[in-house]
Amino acid sequence: MATYTNEERMGHVRTNVELEPGEQCALCRCFKSGKFPFCDGMHRQLPGELGPVIVKAAEPKPTPPPS
Repeated sequence: MATYTNEERMGHVRTNVELEPGEQCALCRCFKSGKFPFCDGMHRQLPGELGPVIVKAAEPKPTPPPS
């Protein structure tokens, strides 16, 4: 399950999102989500065509057998 932490860096809040391999999540871009930084669909109630950012963590590539 996607998790996040906030940290302060040089006077600004930085949000770090961690995903498991193959996991995806929708990140809010309207700043109105009740689950921020994750999208809860609130953008649908706002004017415009703004939607979430979809982020997917890559699956690890298989390690080739030793030669």
